[in-house]
Amino acid sequence: MQPKPNIFLKFIPLIGGILIISTGLLALNFYSKSKNNGYSSASIKIKASPINLENFCQQYQTIGKNLQLWNQESLSEDEVLVKTQAYPNLPFSLDAVALPNIKDKARKAKVPVLMYHDILPTKEVFFDVTPEELEADFELMKSKGVTPISLDQLIIHLRTGSPLPEKPVLLTFDDGYGGHYEYVYPLLKRYKYPAAFSVYTKNMGINTGRSHITWEQLKIMVEDPLVTIAGHSKTHPPDLTKLSDEELNQEVVESKQILEKKLGKSIRYFTYPTGKNDERVRKIVEEAGYIAALAMDDADEKFAGESENLLAIERFGQSRLEELVDRASGGEVVNCWEQN
Repeated sequence: MQPKPNIFLKFIPLIGGILIISTGLLALNFYSKSKNNGYSSASIKIKASPINLENFCQQYQTIGKNLQLWNQESLSEDEVLVKTQAYPNLPFSLDAVALPNIKDKARKAKVPVLMYHDILPTKEVFFDVTPEELEADFELMKSKGVTPISLDQLIIHLRTGSPLPEKPVLLTFDDGYGGHYEYVYPLLKRYKYPAAFSVYTKNMGINTGRSHITWEQLKIMVEDPLVTIAGHSKTHPPDLTKLSDEELNQEVVESKQILEKKLGKSIRYFTYPTGKNDERVRKIVEEAGYIAALAMDDADEKFAGESENLLAIERFGQSRLEELVDRASGGEVVNCWEQN
């Protein structure tokens, strides 16, 4: 007598086919969701965990002289997270002095912060600069081995004493003129130089006899890692120290809120119009959430490390570039060091 065939065996191919199709559909669904969410299996990366300076030095012996900020949040913390050019995916922490102080080690460096204003083909006042003159400045820096740094890099240095390139300089452009987008920004991209632009909100896109940058242009610039945008008040009053607390709040706090809303970026720095400030003004700037502020004093120009603190970082007029390129220095040249 022949044994009866097992009926279940007849369905094995069918069951296998269903499993294969189901697996394929699940995979396709996951891929579709991943694509829509802006990531794929190839782009998923494990987040690196920061280590302290001692452990980093034990593994790599050197930290280099051109540190970059790892994340914005740590810039105002007791430990600033940074990365090196050699190991950009490995963050490590540096002990920082309390805000708004400057670390003693940073005072040994000589970092000039250069202040430019309008850039236009025909100069109207003595501190205007033509595009040709600006490019000549860039060529001079290049020939002298100068390294332009970002405002973030300067603050890291001032708070932690970390080393900077041999001849560092910070480029700043005030008042949000149209020439900053038309002439300066293309040159920055060509030379790969970072710079900080200080803008006040009242004249955005308005021609007052001089053109001013538009919100659309500023939105393009702020997305570029080479560009840092700083607040510069709402109306550019000639002397913030003469304003009432209410007026100061409008100029300092509200201008920050406007920039952040329009640009969708955190604004961490402020620049005093005409450089004038006092203890009351600096307190409001600090309370508004700015980490640091740029000042100026034509009668007493100083290197950044010679400033009183981060809320009054001194600058030089751009006309002094030629003498400053040979005086600039990043401080002690070290590999790994013990922080005081």
